[in-house]
Amino acid sequence: MKLLLDTHIIIWALTNDKQLSLTARELISSPHHIVLFSSASIWEIAIKNQKSPNLCPYHEKDILVYCQKAGYEQLNITPEHALAIRNLQVKTGRRLNNYDPFDRILIAQAKTENCLLLTHDSNFENYNEPCIQMV
Repeated sequence: MKLLLDTHIIIWALTNDKQLSLTARELISSPHHIVLFSSASIWEIAIKNQKSPNLCPYHEKDILVYCQKAGYEQLNITPEHALAIRNLQVKTGRRLNNYDPFDRILIAQAKTENCLLLTHDSNFENYNEPCIQMV
């Protein structure tokens, strides 16, 4: 199985943060899974670190190196991923709380690449996409 990590899951996994659930740890560490990180996450970290380094003290270059050392595979954004955003499904009776472009591209990538997107972000619960795994 291929796992695509949401940005905060990447940071939690690489820093051994206690917020990372046991389920997420087991999925990420399983030798049966291919763990992916998106170039969108590196982009997101760069923007958040530049805007608020006290809230996001991680430098994008460091996170990129850590992902590579951890053996995570990089998933670049393709035109097919961008086009898939339009077809993301929302659960019946729900509305999106945000239109975060990073959230949307990660879901589109997971859906397009047949990955399971690991996240802890409650905003993802409004999507009706089987590729999302809340951990």
